[in-house]
Amino acid sequence: MLQFFDVTRDAPWFPQVKALYESAFPANERIPIKHLLDDKIEREFWAFFDKKDGANAATPKFCGFSNSITHGNITNIVYFAVVPELRSRGYGSKILQAIRRQHPDTRIVVDIEVEEDSKDAEELERRNRRREFYTRNGFDSSPVDYVWQGEHYRLLSAGGTVNEKEFRDFWKEILKNVPGAKYP
Repeated sequence: MLQFFDVTRDAPWFPQVKALYESAFPANERIPIKHLLDDKIEREFWAFFDKKDGANAATPKFCGFSNSITHGNITNIVYFAVVPELRSRGYGSKILQAIRRQHPDTRIVVDIEVEEDSKDAEELERRNRRREFYTRNGFDSSPVDYVWQGEHYRLLSAGGTVNEKEFRDFWKEILKNVPGAKYP
């Protein structure tokens, strides 16, 4: 059974979340983790655990994390990662299902790096696998592409399409009180 808890600096699993965050996302795609924990932007930063997995069932096994922002009827999953040795075992799908259960009346969006911009075959394969994962989990392409931190992204959505104006308005509203913040 998958459980999730808020990530805070004081949480005993914070070092695991931080290590996964830093290993799962390239430096140009990360913001300082302190910004994922501050209260300038209301975020859901969750650590996920499998209560049944592991040799000791009394000790839940850390599976991954998600960091998302909801405003109006849009939830944007900004960061999402599964522990490498647990990938391809259904945990990513379970995490997405948990997020969808928490936001049944919102359109959920994720962004992926555009496959056409891959620098080599290995990177292209990773990007294709990521797209296929989200497609299997009910996400469809949207008409939104954008560049952030020098990387070209494409938006995928579940629960309905999000157009470019809605996406930009979402970020404009989220970042309106954050001096110097740039939105996609």
